[in-house]
Amino acid sequence: MDPASVAVRVAFDGMLEAMETRRREWPSDDDEYAARLTKREADLRRMTRRLQDGDLTQWEIAADNAIERRGLEFVKGSAEYAVFVRAIAEASIDAVGLFNRKHSGELDAAPRSATVLDAKAKEAEKAKPGETILDLFEAWGAEMIAKSGKNGQRGKRSDTVNQDRKVILQFATFVGRDRAVDSITPLDVAEYRDTLRDLPPKWMSKRELRDLDMRTAATKARAAVMPHTAFTTINKHLSTISPLYRWLRKKPRWAGMANPVDGLFYDDVKGTNPRPPFTTDDLNTILGSPLFTGFQAEGKEHLPGNEQTRDWCYWIPLVAMFTGARIGEVAQLRIGDVRQEHGVWFVHIRHDKDAGLATKSGQSRPAAVHALLEAIGFLEFRAQQVERAGGDLDAALFPKLTPNARGQISGTPSRWWRDYLAAIGVKDPSVEGGDGFGSHSFRHTLADRLRDEAELLDTEIAVCLGHSIKSTTSGYGRLTQGTVRKFKGWMDAVTFEGVELDHLRVDG
Repeated sequence: MDPASVAVRVAFDGMLEAMETRRREWPSDDDEYAARLTKREADLRRMTRRLQDGDLTQWEIAADNAIERRGLEFVKGSAEYAVFVRAIAEASIDAVGLFNRKHSGELDAAPRSATVLDAKAKEAEKAKPGETILDLFEAWGAEMIAKSGKNGQRGKRSDTVNQDRKVILQFATFVGRDRAVDSITPLDVAEYRDTLRDLPPKWMSKRELRDLDMRTAATKARAAVMPHTAFTTINKHLSTISPLYRWLRKKPRWAGMANPVDGLFYDDVKGTNPRPPFTTDDLNTILGSPLFTGFQAEGKEHLPGNEQTRDWCYWIPLVAMFTGARIGEVAQLRIGDVRQEHGVWFVHIRHDKDAGLATKSGQSRPAAVHALLEAIGFLEFRAQQVERAGGDLDAALFPKLTPNARGQISGTPSRWWRDYLAAIGVKDPSVEGGDGFGSHSFRHTLADRLRDEAELLDTEIAVCLGHSIKSTTSGYGRLTQGTVRKFKGWMDAVTFEGVELDHLRVDG
């Protein structure tokens, strides 16, 4: 709720209407009529003087009455309250001035104050029913979800759309939820971008900011010298808003509409390698850490001790390291997804909406079980899970993992792994925007070693890692590119030279 707009409705529109009602009851005598106008002019001078002197007492009383009468949520002493009082003062002075001019002969008298003019402009910019930013986003999101996973179409998963909705909701609240989409200008978007920059990451979760609007929170964050939201995060926000406008421009209703996001992205802020691979030293630090050698207790896996685990927190990073699979692809595995074909053990990374399984590419693929992954006991772990599940191969390989509030099975292990890397000193949490290290770094590590140790071409590496390849022949036929035996040869050619693994081996 914009306090200035509410103030204009209360103190300009309401006051004008009340003055006009009372004017109709004035005496018909010309002299008395003129005397009443003279009194209004004196009122105007008195009100103007008080405002210029900073005496807002009469308008604070009016504001308090309006808040109580209308059930408004402007808290006395807050920044919103101060804006409301000031706007009531300016709007009421403008109302009296317009009334005096109109009834002194200026028949087309119009408001003059910036407060009233801005509020009236915003009123004229209101969206038609069903055409607010949020309404249009829902239509766009439904189309994106419908396209998701269909060959040749660029869509979005429902979870991604849900995350986009949070950005659009914050943006709409900032510019006005009822604003017409074509009234939003580059200046509006730039103000949103700059305000977001002044806020700390995840600002709405901070106790001292969460109950404030964005502008007020940014002012408080600046005063407290809080950390800034990263440029990359701001660009992600802009990358969420911009596609909505590109989509709308294809509709006859908004054909030719300018995209207010164009030209407002921060340049050269992503860095040359936002997802860096782990070095050999990093891998040795990870594999030599308490999780893999003995830790203190659950929740204290980063501290040395005598506890051991062979649960998901142990196996998921190892499977990611030796297959290059994404953490969500590993976390969702069923027991039967680890199986043999032509004598070769492989992990079937599946995209199956009916089963609740998903890959980023929307395609299923095999990943050969590396000889070293066998050597450290992964197949024995799989056999134990078969026994636990009573032979049910559709049972989860990691049964203790459950989807988070966003429906993502990867939520818990992703967060846990980032925290663990920070706890053992591999990840630096103080870097603005993050240093990029996480489970995805295993994927980049394997890509580098496939290139170096297995001497694969980038197109072959892409097949190993499940990247989409745009070529004429890639769309021919039904078989997945590569065979399990070929993958096995490629993967086993990666020796992980320099990485200490002997303490993990169970094959003697």
